[in-house]
Amino acid sequence: MELIASVSRSSGLQQDGDALRDFKLQGEYREFIQGKLNDYWKRYPYGHTPKDTKHRDEMRSNVLILFRKLREGILSTKRNDAFALEVYETSMYLSVIFSTPVQTTSIISHLVPSMYKAQPNVTQSCQLTSITSLLHLLATGYPSQSQYSEHLNSIPIDYLSPSVRSWLRELTRALRLHNFACIERSTNRYAMLNCLNLGTAETSRDDSNAPRDIAIEALATLLDMLRSKASATAWSILRSAYYELSCPTPSEGTGSLARDWLLRSLLLRTVAFKDDEDDDTAILDTWIRERLTLGELKPKEGVEGRWIVCKVKK
Repeated sequence: MELIASVSRSSGLQQDGDALRDFKLQGEYREFIQGKLNDYWKRYPYGHTPKDTKHRDEMRSNVLILFRKLREGILSTKRNDAFALEVYETSMYLSVIFSTPVQTTSIISHLVPSMYKAQPNVTQSCQLTSITSLLHLLATGYPSQSQYSEHLNSIPIDYLSPSVRSWLRELTRALRLHNFACIERSTNRYAMLNCLNLGTAETSRDDSNAPRDIAIEALATLLDMLRSKASATAWSILRSAYYELSCPTPSEGTGSLARDWLLRSLLLRTVAFKDDEDDDTAILDTWIRERLTLGELKPKEGVEGRWIVCKVKK
């Protein structure tokens, strides 16, 4: 399986160059990839940040390359059935989770909405992939929403439920208006699950340590990417508006309120599931240390928990 040639690179000239055009072999190749993916999840449980990121990234890259070869075989045969959809959907979600936006964009161009138009029924997976494609364009194009809007107009109205369309309208409007309180409310995990009618259910792992639902975790990953970019904008506004910030320890009376305001205003809490998720105090303290390192904050002499905001040099 490792030696099977890519259809696009072999041009039918290499031995077994057209092997992945065979439907039976495509199924066997998909099982082979799943074995590789299961090995990855066992070694690197979802949400856990390993020390050996180089090896992790190599395993990620290998899985994505194998999926790309399989997609080429599917595309060359113009296959458009449940198997083809599953391969493209899984490829897209993994490309998001594995932080390869170029691949995500390429997959979206084939998947949404074109591959669904030949399907008899619109499914829940269609809605999830449509939302994923939209959030991807919203995050990668930030602050521009032109590509997002163009893609949204290409998606049939019945692919997205009214609640999802309402959620997307609220989110994009908040982004345009720099309404960071609304962005925080619209992009937290509860809001995401609620708009999908999943209540407060959380994703978990199966016996192979993979996410139970990589679609949900891909959406959470994209929301974190979007929150990170909006956070940078929020901080630039705060830097120009405030001379200093008060951030006392939570035990000091109003300290908890001040810290919670910063966490919400700067969208510092994460959406994606993490094994070693920090508490609010650790998240904010880490952010402050980063700002100190970058020279954007400095301690106020003689006052604990207060920070001078260093203005942007013109």
